Amino acid sequence: MGIQLSQTLVFLRQYLSSPAVVGAVAPSSRHLAAALASPFAQRRQPARVLEVGAGTGPVTRALADCFGGEDRLDVCEIDPTLAGILERRVLRTGVLGAAREQGRVRLLCCPVQDIHAPDTYDYVISGLPFNAFGYAAVRRILTVIERNLKPGGMFSYFEYVGVRKMRSTLPIDLSARRFRRVSALLKRQIRLHQVAHQTVWFNIPPARVRHWQFTPRQEQAA
Repeated sequence: MGIQLSQTLVFLRQYLSSPAVVGAVAPSSRHLAAALASPFAQRRQPARVLEVGAGTGPVTRALADCFGGEDRLDVCEIDPTLAGILERRVLRTGVLGAAREQGRVRLLCCPVQDIHAPDTYDYVISGLPFNAFGYAAVRRILTVIERNLKPGGMFSYFEYVGVRKMRSTLPIDLSARRFRRVSALLKRQIRLHQVAHQTVWFNIPPARVRHWQFTPRQEQAA
């Protein structure tokens, strides 16, 4: 409990200093982390995984719970403070610590846009705050994720319940226009690529997890 409180306070402090980078006031709950990791947990063979926007590592811990002897994991976190906590308390311990010594786990402290993996991933899991970014940044990030994902691979991310509808009521200004463009982009991509979704109520605030495959699909409501 003490470690969780400490990490939450650090997370909050980083959010207050860089809200557009951190994008949340608290780490993901274990319920949200499990939902994001569920496609990987259900795999039937060894896999390569990329986690972006890892924060202090709640999703990384969920991945560790089902990490096998031939799996590979790259964890990306741009914030140096959060990356330091992630490295000390998650990536140097347990099954991930042993896998890191074998070269099967890496920590990438860089923007996701800079990732150019020599081999593509079976799963990409994102904790990035898309609704806090500009339109061009979101398009670029989604392009990089699609490029680094194997055909038929799964991309999983979350957004807070109601956030796009709530922000769509903001007064017309530059910030509201930016948000509406990002929202419209995400809606289009959801219609094209979403294969499953679920709502996680046990999170602050509640979140909707979305799973995509980057192949054209019949449009469905966002």
